[in-house]
Amino acid sequence: MGRIQSNVGLITGIPITDTVDQLIGVAGRSRDLLTSRTQGLQQQQIAVNTLSSRILSLKFDLGKLKVSTPFQARSVTSANEEVLTAILGSDGKPPLGNFSLRPAQTASSQQLISQRFESLDDIQSVGSLNFGFGGFVDKGISLDALNNGAGVERGEIKITDLAGNSATVDLSLARTVDDVLDTINNEASLNVTASTVGDTFVLSDTVGGGGTLSVQEVSGGTTAANLGLAGISTTNASATGADVFGLYSGTKLTALNDGNGVRFTDDTTLPDDLLFTLNDGTTDIGVDLTGATTLGDVVDAINNDDDLTGKVTAAISADGNRLELTDITVGAGFTVTNGTTGSAADDLGLTTTEVGGVITGNRLVSGLRDTLVSSLNGGQGIGPLGDIDLTNRNGDNSTVDLSAVETLGDVVDAINNDAIGITATINTSRNGIVLTDTTGQTTSNLIVANGGAETLADALGITIDAAVDSVNGGSLGRQTLSEATLLSSLNGGEGITPSDIRITDSSGKQTAIDLNASGNEANTIGDVIDAINAATIGVQARINDSGDGILITDTALGEEKIVIEDVSGTLAADLNLTRSSETIDINGTDTQVIDGRSSYSIDLTDLSTTNSSISLESINDGSGVTLSDIRFTDSQGKVLSLDLNGEFSTIKTVDELIDTINTEADRTGVGLTASINSAGTGIKLTDTANGDGNLLVEDINGTAAADFKILSTASTTNTINGFGLFEAQTASQGALTNLAAKINNLESGVTASVLNDGVGFRLQLVVDKTGAENEILLDAGSSGFAFRETSSARDALLVVGAGNTAGSGVLVSSSTNDFEQVINGVDLTAASTSDAAVDVSVTKNGQELVDLVQSFVDSYNTLRDDLSNLTDFDSESLSTGLLFGTNEALRVDTELSRLITDRYSGLGSFQSLQEIGISVDGKGKLELDSGKLQDAFDKDSQSLQTLFTAKDKGIVAKFEAAIESLTGAENGLLTRRDNSLKTTIEANEARIERFNESLERQRERLLLQFFQLEQVIAGLQTTQQAVNSFQSVPPLNIGR
Repeated sequence: MGRIQSNVGLITGIPITDTVDQLIGVAGRSRDLLTSRTQGLQQQQIAVNTLSSRILSLKFDLGKLKVSTPFQARSVTSANEEVLTAILGSDGKPPLGNFSLRPAQTASSQQLISQRFESLDDIQSVGSLNFGFGGFVDKGISLDALNNGAGVERGEIKITDLAGNSATVDLSLARTVDDVLDTINNEASLNVTASTVGDTFVLSDTVGGGGTLSVQEVSGGTTAANLGLAGISTTNASATGADVFGLYSGTKLTALNDGNGVRFTDDTTLPDDLLFTLNDGTTDIGVDLTGATTLGDVVDAINNDDDLTGKVTAAISADGNRLELTDITVGAGFTVTNGTTGSAADDLGLTTTEVGGVITGNRLVSGLRDTLVSSLNGGQGIGPLGDIDLTNRNGDNSTVDLSAVETLGDVVDAINNDAIGITATINTSRNGIVLTDTTGQTTSNLIVANGGAETLADALGITIDAAVDSVNGGSLGRQTLSEATLLSSLNGGEGITPSDIRITDSSGKQTAIDLNASGNEANTIGDVIDAINAATIGVQARINDSGDGILITDTALGEEKIVIEDVSGTLAADLNLTRSSETIDINGTDTQVIDGRSSYSIDLTDLSTTNSSISLESINDGSGVTLSDIRFTDSQGKVLSLDLNGEFSTIKTVDELIDTINTEADRTGVGLTASINSAGTGIKLTDTANGDGNLLVEDINGTAAADFKILSTASTTNTINGFGLFEAQTASQGALTNLAAKINNLESGVTASVLNDGVGFRLQLVVDKTGAENEILLDAGSSGFAFRETSSARDALLVVGAGNTAGSGVLVSSSTNDFEQVINGVDLTAASTSDAAVDVSVTKNGQELVDLVQSFVDSYNTLRDDLSNLTDFDSESLSTGLLFGTNEALRVDTELSRLITDRYSGLGSFQSLQEIGISVDGKGKLELDSGKLQDAFDKDSQSLQTLFTAKDKGIVAKFEAAIESLTGAENGLLTRRDNSLKTTIEANEARIERFNESLERQRERLLLQFFQLEQVIAGLQTTQQAVNSFQSVPPLNIGR
C-alpha cells in the first residue's frame, strides 16, 4: 500500500504529517495522561525503595548491637612491657581484673660448641657424628606425675651435709626430676649430690664429716615431703628417700612404656582390644577399651566386664609398676592376647605367663629418670636376658646376672653391685652405658663377654677384649615413636596437623590419602600407618627399626623412586616422609624405602674438600639455581629425565646432583657419567654410550641446565664441561666447613656454622626451635669431637599469682616466650625475666560500643533526612514530596519515633535511650552524648547489654520487629506498597502499549486517507485539464 512520501501533499499542498500528528495528539491525550500518572508512580516506587533501603541499613547497624561482643570489650595493659607484654587474644573476652604475673625464665634454644681446631682440616676423619631429637635414657619425668598425680608443692628445702654446711635450696621453679637434681647439685655451698634410684631420690655426701645429713622443710612447706626427702637425718654418707612415683588409676595411657603408650584396635567389626582365655577353659572373652585414656579405665573395663565378673580381677600391683590380673576359676592356661589389630595386651604388659592363676604384668613405667629395657633397640628390647661375664684389668673375673632387670638403671645397679673392679654409668651422650675399670692395673685386658647362650653384652654394645680402661656401649636406641604416639605430641610438643598426602610408588602408580576426613581424622602414628597400608598402592608402612620414624617400603619393585608429597598441610614433611627414597637390600632384593627417622648421622670419613659438597644456593656467585626438569640424551639416543623440582627436589648440593645423575643413568641404562671437572669449577658430563650421535642436555620446562652451565650439545669428544659454576678455591673451605654444610643440608632443625675464635676454629650447633622438648641428643662416638653446651634447651616459665614466698603462685611453661591461655583471651609474651611480679590489668573498653551506637544514630538520622525530603510540603510553590501524605511514610515516622521515645521496663538499670545518652532534637533526629554512654557502660555494662539485646523486649528486638513489619519480604508495609506500585505500573505500561499500538494504526489510516485524497484530487485535476483542452466546434452551415 502506498504512503505519503512527503510532509506536504504534492497535489493539495496540505501539511499532511503535521495534520496527522495533531490528530494523533488529540487522540493520544488519554495515553499521555496515563503515562504521566505512571511516571509519578515510578518515582513513588523509587521513594518507597529508598526508604526501605534506609530502614534495612538501620537494621544492619542495629545487628552489630545484637551480640555481646561490644558490651564485653576489654582493654589489656601491662605495667612493665619491657618484661611482659599483653594483648587481647583472638576471642577478646578475658575476665576483668588485675593479674600478678612474673616471668621467671625465658625460652632458649640449645647451642653447642666444639673444642678448638688449629685449622679447618684439623679434625679426625673417623667415625660419625650422630644427633637427633629425643632418645635420652636418663630423662627425668615431670614432677606433676609424682605422688599419684598430686605432684609436688614447689618451694624451698633446707639441706645440711655431714660437715655441717647448710643451704636453703629453692625448688620453686622445678618442673621435672632433672630440675630438682640440677638445682641441688649446683648448690656450691653443699657437699651433697642428688640422684635417683628407681622411684626414689637419693642424697649423697661427697666429703664427709662428723655431722648429720639432713633435710628440713622451710616456712611450713611440704616440698621435701612431696619429694620423699622429709625426715632424712642420718650420719651415713647417703640417704634414700621414700617412693614417690608409681602407677595409679589416673595414670595416662600415653605415659606408659616410656611415653610410647598403648595401641588399641581400629577394627570396628571386631573391636575387642584384649582377648582372655581362662583357667576353666573359657576362651575368646573380649574386652573393648574404646574410650579408655587412663590405667583406671583399663582396670574398670576388665573388672566391670559381664563375662569376666566373678572370674577375673584386675589391679595395679603392690610395687606400683605394673598391672596384675587374677583368674579365680579352676584349671590352668590363663592368658591374655591382643585383639584383631592393635597391641593393647603387649603394651599393657599382660602377655606374660601366669603363675598360680596370676598374671603379673611387665613393668609399664621406668621410674623417675630411667628407661625400660623393652624400649631399647627401637622398642625391640635387648633380647633374652641372662648373664654377662666381666674381667677387670687386674684379671679378676665376675659374672653379673641380668635376667631380672626391667630398666637400664637395673642393669647399671646390677653391674655396680656384682662386678669386681668395674663400674657402670650412663655415658656422656646419655644414650647408653659405659663400663670403667677401677683397678688401675694393666695385667689383663678389659673383657666383657656374653654369658651362656644369651647375647646380652652384644645387645648392650659393651662386648670388648682390649687393653683399655673403659668401654662405651654407644647408643642403645631408646624408642621415641610408636603406633600409639599422638600426632598432637610431636614436633617438639607443637603437634602435627593431619592433612592430605599423595604417594607415588616405584611403578608410577599414584594415590591420594585423606588423613583429615571429617569424623575419621588421623590422631596417632598408627592411624597414619593404617591409612597408607589400606591404600591400593605398592608401598607398606611401619615403625622403623630405630623406633624414631615411619618406614615406607616399596612393594611394587618398579623402576622409579617412591615419592611422597603433601597435597594440603605439612604432615608428610613433618614426619620426614618427603625425603628422596633410597635403595637398600631387603632379603637379597634391592628395595626402595623412605625412612622418616628423626635421627641423623654424618660420616666423618667422607669430608673431602672437593667442590662437590658446595650447596646449590651458593653457586653462580650466590644466585643459586632454579630447579626444573633436565633431559639428557646419550650418543645412542637413550634419554634420562630428571625432575629436579619434583621427584629429586631434595637435592641440595653439587655432589648430590652428581650422585643422582650417575645413579639414575646407571639404573636406566643411559651412557652418561657426571663428575667435577679438572679445573674444579663446574660439572663435567661424559658420554659412555659410544654411539654415533652427540651427548645432548636440554631444559624441558625451566632453566636448570642453563643455570648448571651444562645446556649444550657435546663436541666430538662427547663431553660437556660446565666451567665457571663455582670458584676452584672453594675447595680450600676445609673439612670442618664441609661438615657444617652437610649438617645444614639435612634440614634437621639444627643449624651448623664454623666459628673463628681468633686462635682456631670451632663447630657451632644451634637448634632452630626453643623449648625443653627441642634438646638434641648428640653422640660424637669415636670421632674425637667434644662439645660443651653454651645454651640449654629451655622453656619459658611464668609464675601466675606470684607472691612473696618461694613456691607461691602457679608455674606455667611454654616452649616459646608466648603464653596464650594463662589468662583466657589474653596473649602474653615474656620479653625478659624479673624478680618482681608484673601487674596485667584487664578493664572494660566501651569505645567499640560508642562507635557502634554512633553508627546506629547516623543511620537513623540519614533515614530521618530522607523521610523529611519525601514528605516535605513547600507552602510557596505548593509542591510536595513523593510520599507526602502517604500512609506508608506516616507509619515509618510513627513506628520508629515511638521506639526512640519508648521506655524499656524490666531490663535492668536503664529503661530508655535517653538514660544512656541518646536524645531526640527538635527535628526528630538523634543526638549521642558519648560521655553519658561511656558512663553507663562503666556503671553497668550488663544492664546496658540487656537493654539492647534482650529477647523480644530489648531495643534491637523491638526495632527489628518494627522493621520487619515495615520491610518484611512477606507482609511488610513498604514491601506491600512496592508490590502494589509495581502491579499498577506494569498494568499501566501494558495499557500504554495498547494505546500506542492503536494510535499507530490510526496514524496509518489517516495517512492512507490523505494519500487517497491526493489521488482523487489528482484525478479530478487531470479530468479538468482534459476538459479544458477541448476546442469549440463551429456550427454546421447546412443551408448554404
